[in-house]
Amino acid sequence: MPTKYVTVMLIPDGTESRNQWRLPQWLLKLIVGGIIVILVGIVLFFSFYGGVLSRAAMTEKVQAENEALKRYRYKVQLLEENLNEAREVVRRLTKLAGVDYEFPQMPSDSTIFAQLNEKALAVMTRPISADYSLPVGLPIEGFVSQKFTLEDDHYHPGIDIVCAEGSPVMATGSGLVEYVGFDSLYGNLVVLRHNDTVTSMYGHNQKVLVSPGQPVLVGSRIALSGNTGQSTAPHLHYEIRIHDEPINPLDNPYDEKNKRQ
Repeated sequence: MPTKYVTVMLIPDGTESRNQWRLPQWLLKLIVGGIIVILVGIVLFFSFYGGVLSRAAMTEKVQAENEALKRYRYKVQLLEENLNEAREVVRRLTKLAGVDYEFPQMPSDSTIFAQLNEKALAVMTRPISADYSLPVGLPIEGFVSQKFTLEDDHYHPGIDIVCAEGSPVMATGSGLVEYVGFDSLYGNLVVLRHNDTVTSMYGHNQKVLVSPGQPVLVGSRIALSGNTGQSTAPHLHYEIRIHDEPINPLDNPYDEKNKRQ
């Protein structure tokens, strides 16, 4: 069969001259195929290279975290040794004094972790489709030490989340800061208004980071947790109110999944 040819012609703008090449059809297909292979190779190279860079950065981060964990482990070992020495000193002193006292033993790791697992983690998944102007999820990481109840004997219109003092408190929904001040019960209190009917409250803070009338976005830091007001230990008191009526933040109607991690 006769070879098919393709004529490629270039005519510069504004001139009568022209350049043309008569190429076999198989050669033109080979050139186009080669260009496609090169382009695909370039895309794959940069995709692979980006993945390598990402993994390298992650490896460095993991190594840094491992080093930090090693340092913390060493500190814990020193504390444990000091505690054992203090226990022995107390044992000897009480024996000399004739006092019947037994220094409490540290619980085993399995006992400690079992107790932690019994408590509900104060972290809630926020669905991607959730309205960011409504409070969804919880404002801080920690453990729920007191749950929501409207019973007269144990009235508690929110939940208490145990956390270290100075932990950042996040807005669970976008809105305006309606109130900032000191309350005899809630201590340093922040109230966010999300719309005409919905508010969220954050109590016992160590420090407030926002001002009345200030707009805040979901996830913004609004306070640092503390132990102010009627509080026996550092924690955050969190409430959601609809038409000024408290609802259970762990059974939030605005959370489509109502699912805690």
